[in-house]
Amino acid sequence: MNPIPNPIVVNTGGQSTVTNTIDDFFLETERYVRENYKVQKSEFEIKSGGLAADFSQMSNDRITYLCYQDLVLASIFETRTEFNYVRYTFFRNLGSLNELGLKK
Repeated sequence: MNPIPNPIVVNTGGQSTVTNTIDDFFLETERYVRENYKVQKSEFEIKSGGLAADFSQMSNDRITYLCYQDLVLASIFETRTEFNYVRYTFFRNLGSLNELGLKK
């Protein structure tokens, strides 16, 4: 499996240049888990939502994540820099599969 991508910073409006990296990151993570653990393909899901500093005010920040049975396996935080660039930060957590007792 490829290493987790380094953070990527793009101009506001240039988010489409990161789409392939995001898609590949999630697809590769799912493919690795499906090939190395006894899992069901139908249990994978990608979810996304905005982040809020508090309940009354949404921010421009988002999180998109890949789950297997509600366990987060990989995530990407999309945050704004102080100069209004968009930063994508990637995380992967395959150790959570052990919590489900899944075997290779």
